[in-house]
Amino acid sequence: MLLLRNTRSTSASLARLSRHSANKVARACLSIKLTSGVKEDDNLQDRQQLVKDSTVVGDYWDDVMKFSHEPASRSLAKAADAFQEQQGVGDESIVRKLLSGVIRTRVEQGDMVPSLMGKQCVEFYERLNMDGRAKFLRILGRDFDINRDEVAAAAEAYLRVRAEDKDYNTAILAAEQKLRQSLHPLFQTVFTKINKLPFGMQFLVNLRADLLKILTQTNDPYLRNLNDSLKGQLQQWFGIAFLDLERISWSTPAAILEKIVRYEAVHAIPTWQALKQRLGPGRLCYAFFHRGMPQEPLIFVQIALTKDVTGNIQSILNNPEPGDSDPTVAIFYSISSSQKGLSGVDLGNFLIKRVVKEVQQCIPTVDTFCTLSPIPGFRRWLDAQIKEGGGRGLLLPDEVDAVRRLRGAGAENEEPAVSLKVGLLSPLQFRNESKVDLYAGIVYVQQAVLSESLVTNPELSSALKPILLRLCSRYILLAKKGSFVLDPVANFHIRNGACVHRLNWMGDTSEKGFRQSFGIMANYTYVLPEIEVNNQNYVLDGRVAVLEPVDETLRWAVQEVKRQIPEEEISDGNGAGVGAKL
Repeated sequence: MLLLRNTRSTSASLARLSRHSANKVARACLSIKLTSGVKEDDNLQDRQQLVKDSTVVGDYWDDVMKFSHEPASRSLAKAADAFQEQQGVGDESIVRKLLSGVIRTRVEQGDMVPSLMGKQCVEFYERLNMDGRAKFLRILGRDFDINRDEVAAAAEAYLRVRAEDKDYNTAILAAEQKLRQSLHPLFQTVFTKINKLPFGMQFLVNLRADLLKILTQTNDPYLRNLNDSLKGQLQQWFGIAFLDLERISWSTPAAILEKIVRYEAVHAIPTWQALKQRLGPGRLCYAFFHRGMPQEPLIFVQIALTKDVTGNIQSILNNPEPGDSDPTVAIFYSISSSQKGLSGVDLGNFLIKRVVKEVQQCIPTVDTFCTLSPIPGFRRWLDAQIKEGGGRGLLLPDEVDAVRRLRGAGAENEEPAVSLKVGLLSPLQFRNESKVDLYAGIVYVQQAVLSESLVTNPELSSALKPILLRLCSRYILLAKKGSFVLDPVANFHIRNGACVHRLNWMGDTSEKGFRQSFGIMANYTYVLPEIEVNNQNYVLDGRVAVLEPVDETLRWAVQEVKRQIPEEEISDGNGAGVGAKL
């Protein structure tokens, strides 16, 4: 009976605490004196006063209960909601005091103190505007990094102890420990303590998103170092052991389905009916969730189950009755990441390999795993080659003639805007420069995108198809960034161990598809026994696997690779693929 009475009393107390107004909670959470020039004794008194404030303690336990029962209701920001406008930092000493309080609090001062100090720091940050957050983060990165004087002193002490006694004794162990501690940045302690708060993981992911946004406008070394450190922490916290794979279906809670629609980045989901079709028969969707962010689909993949390797995305998205019996092919046609703050944290690699195992187990008839992928950088790369490099060497002699014939046949029917754009090139008199001829071809393609004539005009399509497919194969296999392929989607799948399979003309006939890659899409196939070998060859030596027999859409680029590199660096892989150090 005593236990029952205490439970009721505690519940009633928490209920009373939760009825405080938002303004009162906000002021209570900021009850520590935020003044400069304080001593350590003042900090201790402030922390003791914070624990005595029943509103602050009750508010913290409200957060814990909400995170447990309603993880979608993020409550750390409610103190910020009490302010009508976001604010700047103002006095930098306030930030230093808040951060020092988070770092220096210890359990010996009370079980609640570290959590309450961390919560107060989070709420202060969340009511700052972007300029204020940039200043806050710079203070964190600059003033709470390692103490380099302490590092130098610890290193000297370690070397001195080692010189005096080469045996691995207690003194050396103590010196090594002190050196390790001196190399630990103080801001990592801030990250660790905030991560223990309810909703703390989401806050840190959002904080890194702020960092990445700020770094697009500045090259501040303190912010870069802070970003690298937080990225390393997130890579540890979002390891495969902490991720849960869940299938998304029409019976999934509506709050998560709404986020799937919002976060879809490859092929927009226009209506609820379209979402229902993507989750219905013949379709699969899987997402990774983290236990610290249980209502956030961190990354998700959409799959079509078919009989053949599909080369057109509209046939997947617009099929009114999908669902082949005994499918043999799983096509990954969309992979979307939801959290900008997890950029650089490798979730996609884990997701694809985990889903492959899941599909193998649930649908044993499926034996082929491939993608139908956009080529987002092709159009941009081609435009850059023409504008910056003059377009020399892009077209083969027979392609130059084809573009000229196309130009002559359609010139009399050009729209005024097209005539004007081509007319800007007239001073060059259409000499043999491939730059001019390719510009003319691109003008036709641009006009075709607007009028959809590239789809409806067979002559135009057949004339441009071999030219653009060959250029696209060159882009996929020969355009490089360092030792890796330039296209981000191609790099993602090749790095994961996939083989380049083929290119698909009219793979995506949407406006976005034409704008990105003239409607061309790519298939990358995951040959299961070769995935790890392909991954190692690419990461270590830059070798790209191409599925054999080589598809005609890739043949020119593969031959060009073989022509440019020594034959001994080309490896044929037992019918699974051909690797080349590109």
